[in-house]
Amino acid sequence: MRPCKATNNRDSMKPPSLKVNFAWAFIGNAFYALCGYLMLSILAKTSSAETVGLWGIAQAVTLPVATFFSLRLYTVNITDIRNEYPTGHYIAVRLLASLMSVMVAALIGFIFYPVSAAIVIAMMGISQSVAEVRLYFSSNMQKYERLSLSTWSQICEGLLTLLLFGLLFWFTHNLSLAIAGTIVSRILILLIYDMPVSATVLTAHLATFTGYRPRWEWPRLWTLCRQSAPLAVVAGIMTVSQNIPRLVMDTMLGREAVGYFTALSLLLVAFTMIHAAMGNTALPRLSRYFAENPRAFVRLFVRLIGLVLFLGIAFVAVAFFFGTPILSLLFTPEYARHKDVFVMLALSSCILSVFSVSNWGLNATRQFAVQVPIYIGTAIVCGISSWLLIPHYGLMGGAHAFIISYLFGAAMCLVFVIKAIRGNTVTAGQYPAGLL
Repeated sequence: MRPCKATNNRDSMKPPSLKVNFAWAFIGNAFYALCGYLMLSILAKTSSAETVGLWGIAQAVTLPVATFFSLRLYTVNITDIRNEYPTGHYIAVRLLASLMSVMVAALIGFIFYPVSAAIVIAMMGISQSVAEVRLYFSSNMQKYERLSLSTWSQICEGLLTLLLFGLLFWFTHNLSLAIAGTIVSRILILLIYDMPVSATVLTAHLATFTGYRPRWEWPRLWTLCRQSAPLAVVAGIMTVSQNIPRLVMDTMLGREAVGYFTALSLLLVAFTMIHAAMGNTALPRLSRYFAENPRAFVRLFVRLIGLVLFLGIAFVAVAFFFGTPILSLLFTPEYARHKDVFVMLALSSCILSVFSVSNWGLNATRQFAVQVPIYIGTAIVCGISSWLLIPHYGLMGGAHAFIISYLFGAAMCLVFVIKAIRGNTVTAGQYPAGLL
């Protein structure tokens, strides 16, 4: 009977298929995006476009900071197939980086903005920092392809965040207090769900798991930071480039324009969440395939690009034919007047999905440093395009800036992924004909 029991244990440890994991990841991301829409819808329907614009500016300031100080530890952890760093090292770096993130975001807010806006920015910075802490624990579930567990985390946080944010803003109309509700909800889910579930997964897959106590071994922490540094720079630059149009609009067009553009852009999270779910599902598999089965890596990579292109074109069609009623329903008729901008943003999201898949290829091949010049170039292209186009074309200029910069980034990433495939130690004869 013992051999049979051992077989059953091995079967239980076998990760679900990519289709099952994608379904779970998509459900989680889609539900989380829906909660985000409803939060913004509450703002748009119960306050002015200027308030929505303040929300957008707070995100534009804090997201690059939080993303930079995330160090993309979750990506390093997921691709750390040989477990070079124990959990305590990741926890120590995560705590230090989160503290720095909050301090820098608050400092920027109080130096460059009025006190009322600075308080909103500081609260948003705390909320984003807690979200980055949660991402590390979620990455342990993703690393071992237990996407159903991370999906339930997203669902629980989305519901609780929507409830607290909505109630606090509905009764107080105070944006800072509403953001405080998101902080409380994220901390509760972190303590009640993320940490214990992550511990269960690690205990099942690691030979030894001693808990989450930070390990202050400074040489090893410094090595981990150096390995993560390129990803941190890349993540920060990418987030900056995605928010450059908002900052330019705030300077040239005013806070109301930022409000409209923020709302239109957030709707594109619907599609972004789809390819984010694909990334959560595919990155661990791509990493193993590149190390163990390059032919499978190429096949999966090409299929992913084809799939996001198909979905992206479908999303553009939905925006073109149904953009007006969608915008009117979720926001107000004033937002629906910008349906043409919404369509162009949908097209930019389609190109961004190819950019994202190409970036997964770089991460799976552990080409971290090469991403820095690529994303610096993408941000420069976005900045120049925004300054040239937004004064003449308004919101549409911001959409065009996205399209131009994402095309540049996707092309550069693909060049280096193909180079990595060709440089693999496995002979070229293993790859499907026509791919190399």
